[in-house]
Amino acid sequence: MDAGSVSLIVAALDLQLVRLLRAAMAGRPGGRPGGPGGICGEPALPIRPRPVLHPTPTIEPRKRIEPTPRIEPRQVIHPKPIEQPGLALSCTPAEPEHPRVVHLPIQPPWKVLPWQNPPPPRPMLKVVLRPPDVEKKGSLYDVFA
Repeated sequence: MDAGSVSLIVAALDLQLVRLLRAAMAGRPGGRPGGPGGICGEPALPIRPRPVLHPTPTIEPRKRIEPTPRIEPRQVIHPKPIEQPGLALSCTPAEPEHPRVVHLPIQPPWKVLPWQNPPPPRPMLKVVLRPPDVEKKGSLYDVFA
């Protein structure tokens, strides 16, 4: 056998393999191992469409979240005020025996007239002799001495 006949035999076997694979993918009877019925002579099953379910829609009420009830003590309301023996209440306020007068060195602002109040001193400006680093920002005045 020469090299040409060996390559011809390999090509023929490859062609036969390709034909068998295409027949098996196409579903032709020649491509199945068991003949026309399927594997090992079983009868072929019909191919049916997938079953589709259409349920009836149900509309349910919205879920409600109800917290647990909180129990608080009840309010006690007395019809008459409770009177204790030995405790006498009077309706008139008690007057102080000696009124206390306090003199403060600083008068409230509504009692002092503007011309009686001396003006506050002017704040001292601190002048910087050297120019600032950034020329676009402007001059720097330091009020806090």
